[in-house]
Amino acid sequence: MIRARSLMRSTTSGKDVSRIELFFDLVFVFALSQLSHHLLEHPSWVGAGETFVLLLGVYKVWVYTTWAATLLDTSRLQVQWMLLIVMLVSLFMNASISSAFGAFGWLFAASYLLVQLGRGAWMLTVGLDRTPHNHFVRTLIWGCMSAPFWVAGAFFGPGPRLMLWGVAAAIDLGGHMLAHRLPGQQTEGSQVPVPGERIFERFALFYLIALGETIISSGLAIAGNLEDPLILLTGTVSLAGSVAIWWCYFHGLEQEVLEKLDSVDDHFRPGILAGNTLLVLLAGLILVAVGDQLVISDPAARPDLATVLFLYGGPALFLAGRGFFIRRVLGHRQPSDLVGVGALAGLAGLSFLLPAFVAAIGAVLPLIGVAVSDAGNRRRRRTQLGAR
Repeated sequence: MIRARSLMRSTTSGKDVSRIELFFDLVFVFALSQLSHHLLEHPSWVGAGETFVLLLGVYKVWVYTTWAATLLDTSRLQVQWMLLIVMLVSLFMNASISSAFGAFGWLFAASYLLVQLGRGAWMLTVGLDRTPHNHFVRTLIWGCMSAPFWVAGAFFGPGPRLMLWGVAAAIDLGGHMLAHRLPGQQTEGSQVPVPGERIFERFALFYLIALGETIISSGLAIAGNLEDPLILLTGTVSLAGSVAIWWCYFHGLEQEVLEKLDSVDDHFRPGILAGNTLLVLLAGLILVAVGDQLVISDPAARPDLATVLFLYGGPALFLAGRGFFIRRVLGHRQPSDLVGVGALAGLAGLSFLLPAFVAAIGAVLPLIGVAVSDAGNRRRRRTQLGAR
């Protein structure tokens, strides 16, 4: 039963994303920029591991708060204050990213745990239905299991800290992937009042913000290297890659997902899957942003291994994540994604022999090919439906 003081979203509440939710997202634009800069300053396997662990922490704060705001009525003052307080604490967490494996690891860990455990405990007081209430109880239990590793890592140097925080992040990610299942306890997705179209819109808007950050990063890199005549070309290539990613994600795929959700009762499981996929797509965008900045800074040089991995790994993660999501949620394979990943792998091997700006063009071409293929497939499907 819902208690009288319940803050849950009612059937008459608006389904549109509220302004305060979009305002909340802005603090994570800063986080994505910080993560890109951290990887740019530490272009190594260790740096990549650090960036991914920090990305997991940042993403978990955003996605858990987003799930909470989706269940609750954001027109209520208590919910708005929750979002603003999380936003404030997250600002300090995100500001500490560049020093998270240095002197301010304690600030990142403390901010992360304050948000995750504090918001989790608060959610148990807002009058949730039985099923989501039990789910948030298990979410809090999973958070308590990872907390000792976050705390312990803050007291060690960079190497042990990465291992301890890696374990903590793996626990948090595992909990999310398993829908915070515990022995004998799991969430019945059809009993969770999650409006699928709304949560998918939240993911799409956040991904759009993240995509915008890659454009900002490229723009700043261009602004610092305007004296190079190749800058116009490399800047155009960078923007073309962002446009191709936008096209592959937003042009048609959203509508297919929403149509699929209309035919099923359980929107909770697809939402969990979409959240996990979004994490992969965000990691890909960070790689793309760093690769573009490296190429723009010296477009005529031969790319090193790190630059090639950034340039081609980002698009490959995007296509692999998108293909996996389409297969699991929509139930059909996307051959163009597999072909695109294969093309990226082949072109990556050749890129060591070419100038960096040519390698960047090679990384964008498969994305454009997939976008064109998608447009053609959708046109054929519309023609077939019209013929019927």
